[in-house]
Amino acid sequence: MRKILVFVFIIAAAVSGCNFSTTSTSPESIPTLAATPIPFTPIPTLTPTLEPTLTPPAALGTIALDFVALLCNAKWMNGGQQLTVCPDINADHSGGYAVATDPSSEGLPVNMPVLLTIPAINSYSALFLRYPSYTVHSGDRFRAMLQCKSGAPCDVEYSLEYYDAKGKYQSPFLSWKFKSGDAPVNVDVDLNMLANQTIDFVLALRPNNDRPQDDVSLWIAPHIFRPAP
Repeated sequence: MRKILVFVFIIAAAVSGCNFSTTSTSPESIPTLAATPIPFTPIPTLTPTLEPTLTPPAALGTIALDFVALLCNAKWMNGGQQLTVCPDINADHSGGYAVATDPSSEGLPVNMPVLLTIPAINSYSALFLRYPSYTVHSGDRFRAMLQCKSGAPCDVEYSLEYYDAKGKYQSPFLSWKFKSGDAPVNVDVDLNMLANQTIDFVLALRPNNDRPQDDVSLWIAPHIFRPAP
């Protein structure tokens, strides 16, 4: 028994003689990373535009028929008269009138072709522009943006019509109505139903009110688009 007590005493003395210590770390001593504020950059709002593009990249396709460029090659008519094509600005326009107009007056790019049309204000009404014969290819599309001139209290019907190879007038074909206060009409129509036919396209404008003099109407970049093969 005395030997056991002596052994315990030696072990206790050895432990007490060693300088063991523990170090506690308080939460306050843990290093923290200072947060660096990141400036907020608002994401810009994209505003969609209605500006049509007339000249597509060659890889996408070509303009096969430009209705503005060929205006003076068209035959002009109203409901009962043949009209003088591209008359002088001071001529009588009561039978109907069409002219390439300044796109900047409507806030459009300076190189954007715009056709201004006014229906007849005599007893015949309407306006028809018959273009030279054209052979429709598979994939051809009619494209344009339609609206009235800013501030014009118009109410009109735009139409794309045609004479077939036998000279028969095909109307109605495609039409779009527009009234002042409406959003512009974006047109992109597949013409495959006419593929391989040789026809004379007609741009037609008809008033829907009793004041055709107010129907100052715009065809913005009207053309036939042909996709690349």
